Amino acid sequence: MSSIINRKVNSYVEEICGLIKNKRVHEDVKDEIISHIEEIMKDYIDVGLSEDEAVDKAIKQMGSAEVVGKDLNKIHKAAPDWLLIGMTGTFILIGFLLLNFMQKNNMVSNNYINMISNMAIYGAGGVLISLILLRVDYRALKEYSKIIYIMAIVLFIAGFFMSGAINGQIGWIRMGNITVNAFTMAPFFLIIALAGLFDGWNWEDKKFLFLGFLLVFAPCIFFILRPDIVNFVIYVIAALTIMLTSGLKLRYVLITIGIGTGAFWAFLASNAYRIERFTMFLHPEQDANGAGWIYNQLAMLRSNAGLFGQGKNFNYLMLPEAHTDFIFTFLISCFGWAAGIILIALILAFIVRIFYVGTTVKDGYGKLLVNGFCALFAVQFLISVGMNLNLMPTLAVSMPFLSYGGSSLVINILSVTIISNVFKWRNTPYKAVG
Repeated sequence: MSSIINRKVNSYVEEICGLIKNKRVHEDVKDEIISHIEEIMKDYIDVGLSEDEAVDKAIKQMGSAEVVGKDLNKIHKAAPDWLLIGMTGTFILIGFLLLNFMQKNNMVSNNYINMISNMAIYGAGGVLISLILLRVDYRALKEYSKIIYIMAIVLFIAGFFMSGAINGQIGWIRMGNITVNAFTMAPFFLIIALAGLFDGWNWEDKKFLFLGFLLVFAPCIFFILRPDIVNFVIYVIAALTIMLTSGLKLRYVLITIGIGTGAFWAFLASNAYRIERFTMFLHPEQDANGAGWIYNQLAMLRSNAGLFGQGKNFNYLMLPEAHTDFIFTFLISCFGWAAGIILIALILAFIVRIFYVGTTVKDGYGKLLVNGFCALFAVQFLISVGMNLNLMPTLAVSMPFLSYGGSSLVINILSVTIISNVFKWRNTPYKAVG
């Protein structure tokens, strides 16, 4: 093209790019628009128009630079998922209000008199790390997948040999005044690692099939040795979701679930007491002063709550661990079923939003990350709500964002950050990242 034609095209393209805030896509946009203009020009020149006339016609056919630029800005907009972040902030706010209500009204034992200050420290730390992560393209993590996997294993080992016990459980690593739970944090790193390792994994090859299952289930040894059935189940379901999304045939997932379920029931069947204990939620009246006591307490608190709750008429002796495992029952007891239903609706909206983000992502690695974390949150919420409603056995599982626990709060914030990061860069080619 002549210099005059070049100036016309470049001026048009520069005007468009000036309206696109995501500068990382400017070069790709320029190449694409110039290519379209050249194709249109060729058609006009073939029918007898001069080059100057052809470029004017081509630019006119492409449309107003302002309109095209605004449309492309919407398509390539690199912004976090503010809706998901807003819902996360709402969860955290509810959690802080609940814990503050407990603390101010002496509804927790003296061991937890500093809940709010502790949670504020962990929450601030999680937000600070998130602000840094949001500025980095999530795809930069993929090349470190093997290292992140090894880090998770090292974290497990540290949880066994370099930690102290809290409430009878090992895995708590103390760093100055900060204590973190290795078994809460490790699944987070494993999901990131497995998403990177399994992107493009050849599940049809038997060698890779075996290696894939080995990578997923080797860390389970640590959960079994602790033992930690809750985090074991949560991790396995999230890992199987990643495997299925990455191309593993459904039959292998179903076989794995079948074998795991069979082994679990065989373990229970080896001791009649275990079966009775596990199924006690179905008939708590048979041992009202023993294993069934907690289920009767949960049922009593829910039935007496009413639509708007009993307010301050709650004593922590009525329900141990109300600040962690049974935070949902505490919410209903104090603020009623109206609050409980609103919270369930917010939980469903949160999970649906994450699922939606997964459907909008074309990048395989991003899709694996989002689906893995979606499963992680969905299982935690499902178990927590189901347990509080006596729909399943009581397990040591906290409700994300709401329950007291610094390690889990940080990990949950970072998980949402990565999901939001995937949403932010979903329309930005990674090769454009400087």
